Amino acid sequence: MKYRTGCLIKRNNRYSVRIMIEGKVITRALKKPDGSPCTTIADANSAKMEYVKLFILGSKRDALKALIHSLSEVEAEIDEIRCPRPALDRAWKSYLSCPDRTDCGEHTLREYERYCRLFIDWAKAHYPKTVFLADVTKSMAGEYAQHLAKENYSNSSFNKHTFFLRLLFRALCEGQPNPFSRVRNKPANSIPHRPLTQEQLAKVLGATKGELHTLLVIGTYTALRLKDACNLRWDQLDMDKSTITVTPSKTATRSGKQIRLPIHPVLSARLLTLPHKAEYVLPYMQWRYSNDGAVISKRIRKAFEAAGLVTRVKENGRTATVYSFHSLRFTMGQLLISSGFSLDTIAQVLGHSSTTMSRHYSNVTDAVRERAILSLPAITT
Repeated sequence: MKYRTGCLIKRNNRYSVRIMIEGKVITRALKKPDGSPCTTIADANSAKMEYVKLFILGSKRDALKALIHSLSEVEAEIDEIRCPRPALDRAWKSYLSCPDRTDCGEHTLREYERYCRLFIDWAKAHYPKTVFLADVTKSMAGEYAQHLAKENYSNSSFNKHTFFLRLLFRALCEGQPNPFSRVRNKPANSIPHRPLTQEQLAKVLGATKGELHTLLVIGTYTALRLKDACNLRWDQLDMDKSTITVTPSKTATRSGKQIRLPIHPVLSARLLTLPHKAEYVLPYMQWRYSNDGAVISKRIRKAFEAAGLVTRVKENGRTATVYSFHSLRFTMGQLLISSGFSLDTIAQVLGHSSTTMSRHYSNVTDAVRERAILSLPAITT
């Protein structure tokens, strides 16, 4: 029963009413108009009717308010479909449903959603009267760019942030001036990653265990990027032939070229200790990266710091990461250069589309050049 008109209860010569509202039983003491308790049946019946009206009407009033609120949200969505002026606080939903938006993967979409949320929060705090995206002016875009600069973002993060905002306004405000069109990209003067010595790498591997340790071993002996290493599947490994066949995610949409890497004995020994119960070699790392890759990056950075490495440095007034999972690619690149391998060979091993990127790894000292390493060493922890 959804509603019940209530029944009287007498305790200690005082009357109360018990009523059911939306399936919930409520008991209230009955009082006369002067506030004194009801002690007679006549006063109790009179007060009971007032309480019943109050509870039932109040419950229906709340239900009506909820219905009106849901209808207003539906009307807002209909207005967005009809009106070419999407609301600022619904910009992300409008972007997702826009047929003209740029196609991208789930990881990039999560980054875009974060950029969108940060801009909306800033706009609400500084320009609360701005309702529609089309109301955002070039001066507001300039102020937001200055805000990003003060937040100590790297040049690369700043450029990614403003790049998305240009995409957002281009997709949702077609035919109108793009307020972020005049925001210039910052020069790519990022601080390069540093390679690790064999001693440093041994300390890092010794400071880890479990899937994190396996992840670092994979990065050390394959030079796969973090995304590819976390998403490595068992069907990409041929343990009989000791090879790994993978399509690097960075070049998958452009060339789709596969690379085949030999499995180093150290990596092979590690892989043989792992169970084959799941699709992925590192099930937890794959799940964690698919939800928030930054968590894994932080764990890797802590492992580097536990090995005594200073992972972040300050230069030109900003902080940059110099040791991360990507440092393992630098380490392999420099070891291969030191061993006398050609840039074409290194490009094949590292999965570069050309030797231009491989030349970045050839900047080594004379002492390193003198060491002729025929193959990658077996790093012992």
